[in-house]
Amino acid sequence: MKISKNTFYKLSLHILFLMFISCDETIQESCPEPKFGDFISIVDKGEMTIDYIEGLKPSYGLPDDFEISYDIKIYSVDYKTTDPNGNEAIASGAIYIPMNTGKESLSLVSGQHGLTIQKSDVASLIPALGYLGVFGASIGYAVIQPDYLGLGNSDFPYYPVYQKSNGKVLLDMVDGVNGFACENDIKLNDNLFLIGYSNGGYNSIAMHEELSSRPRDFDIDASVVIAGYYDLEREKDFKYPEVIETPAWAIYHSYVIDKTYNLNIIDKIIQKPYVDKLDDLFSGEYSATYIDQKLTRYTEQLFTPEFLNEYETLEIFDDYKKAINSNSLMNANIIGDIFLIHSKEDEVVPYGQSQNLFESIKSKGGNAELVLLEKGKHSPQDYVMSVVDALKWLEQYD
Repeated sequence: MKISKNTFYKLSLHILFLMFISCDETIQESCPEPKFGDFISIVDKGEMTIDYIEGLKPSYGLPDDFEISYDIKIYSVDYKTTDPNGNEAIASGAIYIPMNTGKESLSLVSGQHGLTIQKSDVASLIPALGYLGVFGASIGYAVIQPDYLGLGNSDFPYYPVYQKSNGKVLLDMVDGVNGFACENDIKLNDNLFLIGYSNGGYNSIAMHEELSSRPRDFDIDASVVIAGYYDLEREKDFKYPEVIETPAWAIYHSYVIDKTYNLNIIDKIIQKPYVDKLDDLFSGEYSATYIDQKLTRYTEQLFTPEFLNEYETLEIFDDYKKAINSNSLMNANIIGDIFLIHSKEDEVVPYGQSQNLFESIKSKGGNAELVLLEKGKHSPQDYVMSVVDALKWLEQYD
């Protein structure tokens, strides 16, 4: 049977169309929609070259012999998650990908930053602030730096510090980045590592607790917690110092817990005129440095006498103490190995917090290491060598 040229062209186009549909279906099948953390916005934030990253090292206090190996590509993302009450919310974060590594696949690091009060003071908006991402990716890891709920582009009205629910928010970004990597031909292996500094240490442990309670398609292989885990439960003999160097940090936890649980007792914790300023000061517009200037550093002028002297006995603080107790992670279930680093000179988070967590993990048969540094205040610059040590320690699992 003779086929006309016109018929032949039509058949060829039909076959090509079917092949295209088939290929498209194959791609979709290989990159399924994430169960959690669906990315709703992805913004290309550009690249950082090796030379540019080398230039950042002095500002972070990194040693000259810390070798930068790769240019990196950076993205800012918004993703779906839930707030502390289980309602749908939007969170944001940054992704750092090393370029031209020659590796078959990349291990994923989730880097949890320290306490931030200003919404814009995050990696998704200012990528250079994501130092865990910048330096982790520059030596060959794929890194995410979640902003946390309430910061960056998040639609939640404040950052719910010291909340177990933060663990789900951060794991949702891990889920989302796996789908993103598949769609962008970024080959990730099964390794997931965590690095958390200060408040990021608490959030890293919250990720463990969430994952142990509600397993997902991945596990945490190894974690490093620097300058905290911390626990807000007061010991019996606890006393505030007469002068607080950073009052914004000191009272932010109380302010957020009061708002999260609708306790309406913040005026029983913070004195006038400062208590009347808190909604404005903690709106997310201002930095901790600015807020400190609007408060007092003198403890007896900042906190009420009842909170300082009768906290253990007055019933008005019972619900507040229950909220703190319900979010303690001292007995969290840790997945994989963990490395704790803390300075004995840390004036913000006592190193005893890391000792207590270490002992708790070991008592349950977990694999934990603890290093106590002799020197170093509570600042990223003083702990920068701990970040270097953390990245080196993770190499054994890579």
